Amino acid sequence: MPIQKTPAIQLQRMEDFTEKLYSPHMIPKAPLKGSFAVHDRAEYPCVDEVIASRRDYYKISFFSKGKGIFTMGEDRYEIDGPTLLFLNPHEIKTWRAATDEQEGYFCLFTDLLFDSVHSPHEDLLHHPLLQQGARAVFKLNEQQSGYLQSIFRQLLKEYQENAAFKQEAILIYLRLLMLEGKRLATEAYTPQRTQTAAQVLSHRFTDMLEKQFPIEYNHHQVKLKTAKEFAVQLNTHPNHLNACVKQSTGRTVSEHIRMRLLLEARLLLIHTDWQISEIAWCLGFEDPGNFTHFFKNHSGQSPHIYRLQ
Repeated sequence: MPIQKTPAIQLQRMEDFTEKLYSPHMIPKAPLKGSFAVHDRAEYPCVDEVIASRRDYYKISFFSKGKGIFTMGEDRYEIDGPTLLFLNPHEIKTWRAATDEQEGYFCLFTDLLFDSVHSPHEDLLHHPLLQQGARAVFKLNEQQSGYLQSIFRQLLKEYQENAAFKQEAILIYLRLLMLEGKRLATEAYTPQRTQTAAQVLSHRFTDMLEKQFPIEYNHHQVKLKTAKEFAVQLNTHPNHLNACVKQSTGRTVSEHIRMRLLLEARLLLIHTDWQISEIAWCLGFEDPGNFTHFFKNHSGQSPHIYRLQ
C-alpha cells in the first residue's frame, strides 16, 4: 500500500479567510485595512483544518456550545462546552469539529490594528497569552461563559456598526478579553516570584533557544546547537550558564537543546513532506545518519518509522 505523505505546513492568511467567508459584495468594513474581524460562530462556523497550518493573524476563540478536537504543536485538546482559546500566528494547529452544533464567537486581528494607535493598547500583542508556547486553552464555568458572551456581543456590535470611536471601542473590548484570560490563567497557575540572577540568565537562554523555532522552510537551519555557542551569545562561561540553567529548571543546557531539537524533529516529520535528510540539515545535523541515531536514541524509533505511525 503506498505511503501518503502529509502536505507541507500551510499558512492561513487573514485575507484568505475573509475571501472564503464572504462574497465580494458582503465584506463588512473593518478598521485599518482588514486588521480586525469578529464573527458569530453560529453564522460562520470555523471550517475543519485537518492540515497543519500557521496563520498571519492572532485569534481569540470562544466556544459556548459544541465539540471538537484542537491540536497545537503536539498538544491535543478535546473541546466540549464553554472554552476560551488564545491563538498566536506561530504555532502549528489543526481543528476538527465533532458536532454540527457550534456556538460562540471568534475574533481575528493583526498588528496593523495598532499601527495608528499610541496608547496602552499597543502592548496587547505582547500579552503572555498570545506568545508562542502559552497553551492558553481555558475551560469555563457558566458565569465566565455568560460574561464572555456579553463582551463578544458588544464587540460584534462595534464591528458591524460605523459609530464614532469604533477602533478605540474595539481595543477596549479586546483588552477586556485579555483581562479575563489573565484571570483564568491566574486561577490555573501560581504567580511567579521575583527572579534571581540565575533565573534571569536561564530565561534568556530558553528564550534564545525557542526563538530559533519553528522551522518553516527547508532552507532554514538552526544556528545555535551547543552550550558553548549559547554561552558566547549570552556573554558568559558555558559552565556558569549550565549551572544557572540546571539550578532554575532542573535540566542542563544540553538537555534543553536536545529536547527542543527532538520536539521540532517530531513536528517536521508529522506536518511536512520534507525528506529526512532535509529535516536533519535544518536541525544542524550535516550527516543524516547522525540525525537518525539521535532520533532513535531519544525516541526509541527511527524517523522513518515515527513518520509512518
